[in-house]
Amino acid sequence: MRFAALAACLLACLAACSQPPDPSPKRYTDDTYLFSFIPPDGWKLTSHSTEACLTSVEAVEGDCRFYVCVSERPEDFLPTTSDFANCELVKTYVQEKLKGYNVRCRPSLIDGRRTYDAIYLRNVADEAGTVRLQLVRQTFLARGRLLYTLTSYSFGASEQALKDASTPCDAPIVRAEASFHLRPVPRH
Repeated sequence: MRFAALAACLLACLAACSQPPDPSPKRYTDDTYLFSFIPPDGWKLTSHSTEACLTSVEAVEGDCRFYVCVSERPEDFLPTTSDFANCELVKTYVQEKLKGYNVRCRPSLIDGRRTYDAIYLRNVADEAGTVRLQLVRQTFLARGRLLYTLTSYSFGASEQALKDASTPCDAPIVRAEASFHLRPVPRH
């Protein structure tokens, strides 16, 4: 009897081991705003609209956070083909609207489309009034009247604490950003 139970258990283990792993990561797809990305494996995913975002999709694991916000593109935001002019507009937008400082901007590509990456610091007060330093990384992609913003951030009491908090998050977030895809707008 014990041998039969042991043999059954061994066969079950072998069957489980012989199952091929799921080769394709699960892609999040938004059919309304025509974007998709592969969230980091095992991260909790939520989707909702906010005052600022027509839709916001956030992937969270511990202190690591990555989200995509789709909003109405502000008038005169990323209106030219000049990388210099668009980066200056991004810096101004971040400083005035998002209260960021030490803003750096550079042009880049995601999914073959021109984007603008901004990295900056902010001082953010929590509910208790304690002010913490926030490191924000954002990628802005304009398409028609919409603005797609890919964001990750971390909090810390110092620049070293920010580095310590963001380093474990960097690789999975970079992979999620690299998987971002915009589908073509259907023609009617």
